[in-house]
Amino acid sequence: MKREEVSELVQRGIRELNEALAAGKSDRLQQYLDVMARFPRYSFNNCLLIALQFPSASLIQGFYAWRKMGRTVKKGEKGIGIIAPMVGKKKDENGHSDEGGEKAIFGFKVVHVFDVSQTEGDDLPEFAQVTGDPGENIVAVESLIRSWGIELVYEEIPSGADGLSKKGTIVIDPGLDPAKRLLTLVHEASHERLHADSQRRKETTKTIRETEAEAVAHVVCRALGLDTLEHCADYIQLYNGDAEVFAKSMDYIQKTAAQILEAIKAHASSASLESEELAA
Repeated sequence: MKREEVSELVQRGIRELNEALAAGKSDRLQQYLDVMARFPRYSFNNCLLIALQFPSASLIQGFYAWRKMGRTVKKGEKGIGIIAPMVGKKKDENGHSDEGGEKAIFGFKVVHVFDVSQTEGDDLPEFAQVTGDPGENIVAVESLIRSWGIELVYEEIPSGADGLSKKGTIVIDPGLDPAKRLLTLVHEASHERLHADSQRRKETTKTIRETEAEAVAHVVCRALGLDTLEHCADYIQLYNGDAEVFAKSMDYIQKTAAQILEAIKAHASSASLESEELAA
């Protein structure tokens, strides 16, 4: 796959998302959010490329990475084209590489990866999944919010809202069930990370801010095994189907969701280590 083809795929994906949103139907958006939940470390453009070429992908690696794991790509399988940076050492004014210098990105190229379903060979080890009571993840998100220096308060909200953020303070209705509480915590935490900056607020509308926060909440909760579609898909709207604005928003969504998921993972690892130490 050539770079021109990759660019065309990305643009096609953005157009499809905008069309789905404009029609009030978010099936395609749901597909992309699901891909982002499975691959939180990938850029928005690469999530688009994966979703367009292989929407059911669950675990992807390069050809040689699979071989190192004792698996080979099945004959006739077509690779999934994604964008990867080309990294090299900086060169001096004479064009010579500085051996002791820092590495830098000097371009991008198309590489091909394959889903596990396209391979065969040795069985893969069981990959740990975040499962169980949402309460375990609630504690992780609460800790993350407080580590950002944000005050977290549980009290009834006069307006009847499930939660709200007030630039440095998050208020959550204490009567929410665990799953809804987790969704609301992530939603409000996303507002604090994405929209607390006054300049960022000036550059966005309420529709965009709510869309970004709810989409982050969905990606995170979906990755944790919760079904939150009904809380976000129906009302996600971006202004006038602007492809450029939409792509920019989805990049914010991906990065924020990845940050929160990594923090939850780190909290789970820390809690597990503490339990082992207490048991020893």
